[in-house]
Amino acid sequence: MTRRTNHLLLSIALFLSVGSAAASSPARAGLVDRPLQPYQSDLLDVAFKAASAFPVHPHLKNRARVQELVFDACLELDQPCRARSCAEKMSTWRRGAAYADLAFYGAQHGAKEEAQKDADLALRLAREGSADEDSQDWQVDRIRSKVARVQLWLGQGEQVASLSEGLEPSESGRVDEVRAMVGDEKVIDATLSALDSAVSSGNFDATRNALDASARLYQRFYADAEKRSRIEGKIKGSWEHMPVAVRLDLMVEMIDSAFDHQDPAKALDLVNEARHFVDDYQWTAETLIQQAARLAERRFRAGDHQKARAEADAAWSRYEEEREKIVDIYRAGALRPLAEAYQAFGDKAAALKVYKRAVEEGVHNPNSRPRAEDLAATCCSMAVRRVEPDAELRARLLQVCDGLKEPW
Repeated sequence: MTRRTNHLLLSIALFLSVGSAAASSPARAGLVDRPLQPYQSDLLDVAFKAASAFPVHPHLKNRARVQELVFDACLELDQPCRARSCAEKMSTWRRGAAYADLAFYGAQHGAKEEAQKDADLALRLAREGSADEDSQDWQVDRIRSKVARVQLWLGQGEQVASLSEGLEPSESGRVDEVRAMVGDEKVIDATLSALDSAVSSGNFDATRNALDASARLYQRFYADAEKRSRIEGKIKGSWEHMPVAVRLDLMVEMIDSAFDHQDPAKALDLVNEARHFVDDYQWTAETLIQQAARLAERRFRAGDHQKARAEADAAWSRYEEEREKIVDIYRAGALRPLAEAYQAFGDKAAALKVYKRAVEEGVHNPNSRPRAEDLAATCCSMAVRRVEPDAELRARLLQVCDGLKEPW
């Protein structure tokens, strides 16, 4: 065991001793799942069944990774109890990470006691998992950073400092993002100053973290036009050396912030600006289709319906033209954002058509691993976007799931 691992475990042990009093309290907020349509529940069931079809040996890591995808969809749909059921069946370090995410969900929804219990459990799992010879420090860091953001949300500064100590930049950014969400107005200067320092250092992870935290500031202070303009200018002036995909992700976050504040005019301006990233840079065919689809969806939301439809249709035609250039395991992933866009347009028939195509493209590979991944992802997408499968598609989803077997 490395010296650094010993330090990490000491930090966890100290945290658990501090948190034990709160964790021992019998009071719980009793988070409950929001009602789902029966088909959404069925889709999540199929997705988790597909994720759990992976044989434990030698696919334990892949199994947990795909189960985590379903877990995330459950939380997105406000299904904390269903998500907990998923977490209980997960293994590897991702189980601890899932409980940390449950803790953050609980903290955000006012379930302080429940959040504390889940945070304690996450750290215990991290401590136990670190004894595994295959455990890596970054995995423990991931759980620590996720728990630290819980404590930051709950206002427990001392515990945040203990858990954050020694985190690598690739993980500390999770804490910085939450700090940008809950700190007083001084957090603006602190975050933007950290961004300047990160850019000067040339450290990719530190710069990405500071940009992500700045995007949280943009969301939080959007209503103040002066502060919003300052933050937006700093983000755009600091990303020169970041990959285009990162810049586009940040643009999408700012677009969504505009929607959150009922500002479709600003959202459309940002969509038009972001579209240049799609048009002016070289992308693989599958990535180009994905990016075009998610911007078309946002263009539609901003009120530019005709052009949004034209962009989505062009992405669909591009897929048909370049399908053979796309590796088979990436084809369904290219189509899912396009199906989501059509659903956002209110064109359920087109969305269902593209989802059906995604299912068929997802079974093209003879190995079950990519089949299971695509099936789980497609079912989660349909559940989250509220796309009800017809009888034909429902039968096909079950058939694909039942057919997951050797070779993997």
